[in-house]
Amino acid sequence: MTGSLTLLWQKDGSAVAYKEGNGCSELAEDPDEVLRLRLSYDRLRDLALSPSDSLTFIRDVLEEHRS
Repeated sequence: MTGSLTLLWQKDGSAVAYKEGNGCSELAEDPDEVLRLRLSYDRLRDLALSPSDSLTFIRDVLEEHRS
């Protein structure tokens, strides 16, 4: 997945997904596609560093490049 993803839940409980990338955008309304995008986002989020770990990582990389 590249670009941004916005998941929107409607009053009736259904969801849509809006994704934007390099020169394109798409609104997904098909429940199977929305679920696929949501699970993809969930996997990426689970693999991401925490905000404090991200800050530590960035500081370490900057320090390495200054040396």
